[in-house]
Amino acid sequence: MAEHLFFGKVPVPYTVSWSGEEGMHVAPCRHAAGRRAICQGVARGEGRPLFGKPHAQRQREVIAEGLCDLCGNSLRNRTKVSLSHARPRANGATGLNILQVEPLLHKECAQISVRHCPSLRRDIRAGSLNIRIVTRHQAQFAIMDEIYTKQVAGAAVRAIGHAKVELLAWKDQTIEWLLGQPLPPEGASSIAEISNEH
Repeated sequence: MAEHLFFGKVPVPYTVSWSGEEGMHVAPCRHAAGRRAICQGVARGEGRPLFGKPHAQRQREVIAEGLCDLCGNSLRNRTKVSLSHARPRANGATGLNILQVEPLLHKECAQISVRHCPSLRRDIRAGSLNIRIVTRHQAQFAIMDEIYTKQVAGAAVRAIGHAKVELLAWKDQTIEWLLGQPLPPEGASSIAEISNEH
């Protein structure tokens, strides 16, 4: 079970990089079946969290192993929630599906994320965030070319980059479903206050 880390009172997603995890390199990654992948130093909790910058191995780990983006624990037999801008596209492995780099979350972890993440709150206000219950999904891995890998990790080789979640079956939902109540009107109580009261 992953340890829950905080920065002040803010929960830090399991997948977030920390400032103590510098240095990109190419190495076999057990979360990509031992294939050569772009990796970085591992020192979760050291330094400051770099919100918005996912850790290379942990991002692949949660998608490949079916773990929650926020808490890092198993999604098995739980409601799986997608918070993403991704829309259906025809470049999935099985045709018209949704491919997203954002890992899935438990419903309660999605609520916590919405409560604390400024960019998610902005997206909700703008109506650009898609909230989905995911019932079937699979992992895919991006393969990065020699130019990209050389630039990022110093080795001119093809290597696995980030993982993607391919949504195969889902149901669109609303922020009201996620929070259990309607959003306040613009300028009223914040989402954080509403969610804390629930």
